[in-house]
Amino acid sequence: MIHFEPVWSRRVAFGKPEFDVVAVVALGSAQGRLCGELAAAIACHLTRSDREAGPGAHGATYYHESEPAFEEATRVLKDLGLAAPVPRADKPDETWYCRHALTMDSEAMPGALASAVIDGARLEAVLSAFLTLACCHDRLPSERTPFTPPTAYEAAMRALVRAGYAQGVGTAFRWTDKIGSAMCRIEAWDENGQSLATLRERDRLAQADAAWRSMPETIRRAHFAKRPVPLVPVVEALTMSWRDGAWHPVDREAPVAPAGQIALARRLIELAQSRA
Repeated sequence: MIHFEPVWSRRVAFGKPEFDVVAVVALGSAQGRLCGELAAAIACHLTRSDREAGPGAHGATYYHESEPAFEEATRVLKDLGLAAPVPRADKPDETWYCRHALTMDSEAMPGALASAVIDGARLEAVLSAFLTLACCHDRLPSERTPFTPPTAYEAAMRALVRAGYAQGVGTAFRWTDKIGSAMCRIEAWDENGQSLATLRERDRLAQADAAWRSMPETIRRAHFAKRPVPLVPVVEALTMSWRDGAWHPVDREAPVAPAGQIALARRLIELAQSRA
């Protein structure tokens, strides 16, 4: 659990060392409050299904479901003293494979952690847990283009702006280079700071354009003449004929549609309808 201890720095004035209390308190407050805002968002996400106490409320409970992202988020909250195990009737001593409860309201977390001493490793852990839940298990974008976050993440995004991990763009937000290492840790960006989701989208668009340009006329007439173009037949046509970036003779024994085939089919339908 995190300890709330004073930390002192020193400066020299008139030949004598003095403690620069203001600078240290400000640093601790900024990092602690950032962790508190991120932890509050984590807590609300984990307890979103609690209909009795309510998401983010003191006492709201959840189970991590042995899902790695939820387990890591639980470790982070427990380390900060913001979640505690709920004893099981059948195994009173179990402290992990059990439900966990929030030890305070999520709204109180930023203030509670404002005076906490947060080291770099702990800040990285909280940031990674937040991004994993928000970007990989919820609807917070990880792309580098400006975005409007879901309401549940607005306070966290404002805190990330104050810390330099994001910047405001009008009423929207955009990630900065400072968050790059955290995005790499959750496999949302590559080592060059490019969004993997954006790279996948570019590849999908290029694939769709190539598939449309080289599409056999028989497939074009059979599946793209109707308006609106039905999705399922297009997915089936891709599954049976489109492999390794090229059209092939129909294979009716083809396996289940590979990942990304539905997105590719939707893009082809967009191309077809834009050319109507």
